[in-house]
Amino acid sequence: MPSHVDEKHQSKSTAHQLSIHARKGHNKLISESILPLFLCLACPFFVRSIVFICDHCHGSIIEFFSKLLFDPTMTLKQVLDHFFYFKWHWPSAYIIIAFLIYSIVMTMILPGEEYSGPITDTGHIPKYRNNGFSYYLISLVNFAILTIVLKSNGLSPTYIYDHWEDFLSTVSTFAFLLCFLVMLKGKYMPSTADHRSSSNWLTDFYRGVELYPRIFDVDVKLITNCRYGMLSWALLSVIFCMKTFELYGYTDSALVTCLLTLVYLTKFFWWESGYMKTIDIIVDRAGFYLCWGCLVWVSGIYTLPSYFLVTHPIELGLTQTIIVLLLGFLSIYINYDCDRQKIDVRTANGRCNVWGKPAEVLRVKFRLLNGKESESILLASGYWAISRHFHYIPELALAFLWTYPCGFHYILPYFYVIILFVLLMHRAHRYDQKCTLKYGQSWKQYCQLVPWKVWPGIY
Repeated sequence: MPSHVDEKHQSKSTAHQLSIHARKGHNKLISESILPLFLCLACPFFVRSIVFICDHCHGSIIEFFSKLLFDPTMTLKQVLDHFFYFKWHWPSAYIIIAFLIYSIVMTMILPGEEYSGPITDTGHIPKYRNNGFSYYLISLVNFAILTIVLKSNGLSPTYIYDHWEDFLSTVSTFAFLLCFLVMLKGKYMPSTADHRSSSNWLTDFYRGVELYPRIFDVDVKLITNCRYGMLSWALLSVIFCMKTFELYGYTDSALVTCLLTLVYLTKFFWWESGYMKTIDIIVDRAGFYLCWGCLVWVSGIYTLPSYFLVTHPIELGLTQTIIVLLLGFLSIYINYDCDRQKIDVRTANGRCNVWGKPAEVLRVKFRLLNGKESESILLASGYWAISRHFHYIPELALAFLWTYPCGFHYILPYFYVIILFVLLMHRAHRYDQKCTLKYGQSWKQYCQLVPWKVWPGIY
């Protein structure tokens, strides 16, 4: 092929890669400076506020704003201490660092077959070891053993709940430092050609520089997103349930929320190799948005229903318990089955049946930055004929179901459901933008086959 054609394709692919991150039609000052700065300050404040409302405002948002704005005894020092100031609590720091080291070591030593992530615009193919499920199960067993040892010595893992404000503040401080170091590494020692550095350090800190950063051959995003973030969600849910039981005895609402969370995360780690091929990994770079989010936001917001129930326990009764559990398990199964369908079709190269009929697929070609052509399979059968992101519906249903045991007297525990809804709708929009840029006319053709993004007949 003539060189000028290669250059043309190269230019188009470069535009594709950069436009994924571009904020067209937006003021650069707002999108690349003001907004990142605001989010870097507001997110820690928001997480700390949630804890403050649970612990000091009886779960009431109105009482929180009344205290914050009109309480004459609330000094500036107290405001900074409760919401902005990043404290460093050494006992919490020891737990966080030990847990992180454990995550890294177990990821390195556990056996598993090698698998590949999607090819990047530069032609790089990330490699991983498929040991997430064994890591998860072994970690739960290790936690059970640790709990028995601590209890026999008059201690308890619920120490973390008792010092939750200190713990969250410390992990937030640690995450900020980690994001800064990962940014520096991306700027000066990138692991692959998939890095994008700019003169705006604030933008680079927030959005990240590297797509696949590795330190000592350990994938940073695998650790922060999965091995630390998702496992901490599971363990914290158990810890908060244990604390509820310590205070009130058997509480069915706490147990239901904990069980649904654990089963969902069991599904996640079973499917971890599929997650490593999602937009979180293949588009989002390792920065504050992703890494701080998985280390702090997951711990502070995703665990909110379990944390809320410690101070606001509710008795569901046997009938509600069974109904919520069955609906929750069904939601988890449908969510898993959606992902399984897509993986099976891609593994069979489109030559298989879906719901008893030959899979309807669209084979689309795209060009990499190095000029080479590659191909993807887009599925338009089964769940994926209903909408392009049908799997978000059971995930949202599940989030509602494990929050339902908190009751409807307070809106606070439903913040996770609301935030997840916004996140997933925005993710569906971003995914469409990415695919439009990547596949061009072929994506429009696919959208004609499957016209709805998430909600059939609505969106």
